[in-house]
Amino acid sequence: MSATLPRPRGASAPGTAIPGPAGNRLLGSALALRGDLLGTLQEGFARHGDVVAYRVGPARGPRGPQRTIVAVRHPDDLRRVMVETDVFVRRTPSHDVVRELFGETIVTMEGERWRRQKRMLQPLFTRRHVARYAGLLETEADRVAERWRDLGAQEVDIMQAMEQHALRVLGQTIFAQEDLIDDVTAAALERLVPRLGEQVAERVTQALRLPLHVPTPRNRRFRALRAELRETIERVLAQRARAGRGGAGDLLGRLRDARDPQDGAALPQREVRDEALMFMLAGYTTTADVMIAALHLLGSHPDLQERVAASARGPAGGDDDDLVHATLREAMRLYPPSYALGRRAMADTELGGHPVPAGSLVLVVPWATHRDPRFWPDPERFDPLRFVGEHDRPPFAYMPFGGGARACIGRHVAMLESTTMVRALLRRYRIESLDATLPLSPLMSMRPLGPVRVRLHPREPAAAAA
Repeated sequence: MSATLPRPRGASAPGTAIPGPAGNRLLGSALALRGDLLGTLQEGFARHGDVVAYRVGPARGPRGPQRTIVAVRHPDDLRRVMVETDVFVRRTPSHDVVRELFGETIVTMEGERWRRQKRMLQPLFTRRHVARYAGLLETEADRVAERWRDLGAQEVDIMQAMEQHALRVLGQTIFAQEDLIDDVTAAALERLVPRLGEQVAERVTQALRLPLHVPTPRNRRFRALRAELRETIERVLAQRARAGRGGAGDLLGRLRDARDPQDGAALPQREVRDEALMFMLAGYTTTADVMIAALHLLGSHPDLQERVAASARGPAGGDDDDLVHATLREAMRLYPPSYALGRRAMADTELGGHPVPAGSLVLVVPWATHRDPRFWPDPERFDPLRFVGEHDRPPFAYMPFGGGARACIGRHVAMLESTTMVRALLRRYRIESLDATLPLSPLMSMRPLGPVRVRLHPREPAAAAA
C-alpha cells in the first residue's frame, strides 16, 4: 500500500466544487451535525468522497465560506491541514470558546507565545522524562488492582475507577505531590466535566454568540461553570502552596520559574492557574478514557484478551512488539481522543483537488480516517495485531492525539500510564464487559457517555505470576 492512495471512485475531478449534502433550506446540515456529528460525517464521506462540504446556513442569500464546513478524511489532506500552519490556523468557533473558558494556555495560544510556552513545557513531556514515572505508575496500578481483589463477581464501573486513578497519578506526576487532588476536588471534577463539554458545544453552535458580559441565561451558565473550574484549580494550587513541595522539575515549578526572554518578566499568576487547569482536565479525561476504551474492548473479546494477558505477564517489549501497547493503540484507533479537529483556511487553497476559499472552516476527522478500509481492512473489528510489526500505512492515517507540531504534548504520559494499568489488571484478572457497546459523548473529547460496567474474575495465582 503506497503512502498516497487513490481517491474513491466517483470523486469529482480536480478543480470542481466540493460535493456535499443539500440539507434543509434554512439551516443546511447544522441540525444533523449537532444531533449526530460522527454519523453525519461518516455518511457524508461514504456518499461524497474524501472532501465533503456542509452548508450551515440558509440556502438563499450570501453563501460565503463562513457558512460552510469542509470535512476531510484522507491522510494527505490531514497532513496538509495539520502541518501547513501558516494556511490553516486554529481560529475557529471551538477554539474561541475554549479560550473564553480556559484563558491563555498552550492549547489556545498562537504564534510566538505558543512557541515560547511549548519550549518551556516540552522538557517535562519527552519520552525520556516521562520514563522516570514508570515506578510510580506501577505502584499506583498495583494499588488499584489489589483493591479489587476481594470483590468477587461484583460489578465495577471502570469509568469511575480509571478517572480516580488518573487524578491520583496526576497529582504526583504533574503537581509533584501525593494526595494533592483530594475527594472534594475529585467530586467537583466528576460533576463539572460532563457540563463542560455540554456548555462548550452549546456555545459553539449558537447562531448568534453574544459576548460573555451580556447577561443572557446561557452566558450566565457558562460564566458560572468557568468560575467553578477556576475555584477548583485554585483550591489545588493553595493546597500545594501550603505543603511547600515541588520544584522546577514539575509543571507548576516550571511555570512559576519561567521568565520572558525579552524582559525577564514572570508569568502572571492568572496564566499559571489557567495552564494548570488545562493540564489537570486533560490528564483527568484523556488518559482515563484511553484506559476505559481498552478495558471495555478486551472484556468484549475474551480470546484476544487471553493473548494480550499472556503478553502482559512477560516483560514489556518495544513499542512494535508489545501486545499491551498495541491494544492501547488499537483502542485509540476505534475511539480517538482527538476525533475531529477544526482549522480555518486563511488563504485560498485546495484539498483533495477541490478549491477551498479563504475563511472556510476545515474539519479533519481522524474518527473517519481510522475507519477507512483503504488503510484499515475490516475497520470496525478490534484487532491489536494491526500495530504489531511493520506496516505501510501513511503517517497521518493514524492520529489519535492530533498531528503536526501541535500534537498533544502529554501523549507519552497517557500511553505509559495506560499500558501500565492494563498490564497490571490483566496479570491479576480476566475482564468481562457487561455492556455490549460503549456509548460515546463526542464533545470536547471522545468520552464514554456513562458508567462502563465490567466484572473482574481473579486469575489463578500461578497464571497471574507466570
